[in-house]
Amino acid sequence: MNLRDFALLGLFTALVAVSTMIIRVPIPQTNGYMNLGDSMVLLTAIFFGPVGGFIAGGIGSALADILGGYPQWAIWTLIIKGTEAVIVAGLIIFLRIRKEKISFLLVACFIAATSWMVLGYFLAETIMYDQKAAMAEVPANILQASGSVILASLLFPIFNKIIHTRRS
Repeated sequence: MNLRDFALLGLFTALVAVSTMIIRVPIPQTNGYMNLGDSMVLLTAIFFGPVGGFIAGGIGSALADILGGYPQWAIWTLIIKGTEAVIVAGLIIFLRIRKEKISFLLVACFIAATSWMVLGYFLAETIMYDQKAAMAEVPANILQASGSVILASLLFPIFNKIIHTRRS
């Protein structure tokens, strides 16, 4: 990784944190919140692969929890969002998906990864609280996942152009 890529990874880590913190809709049942940070986690995974995606997606999201007053979620978020990024990046590699433009397969990878996010938080909430509270948050997590898939799909062409312009 060259210096430019390292700096971009740092910027994407910050983008993940900011996009997670900028719009937060509280979910009282589990003391959690809905956000659009997953859209940046998905984009980070495309541009930086599994390792960079895990770093920026996991750390950026965990930082948002710590800075935003939800430190009890930070370790869960690091694991869940980091793994979400690894899923996207891994599927892109495994399926040999071209990353020049948005495609059905790329969106399917987003859906698979955000489905993991919904399941991951369900498991974490079941451990931290109980299954009833965890079930209460599933619809909000599905809404968050759906919005993030749509937003990442819309933002991908813009970010792709910026990344490739900056790498030239």
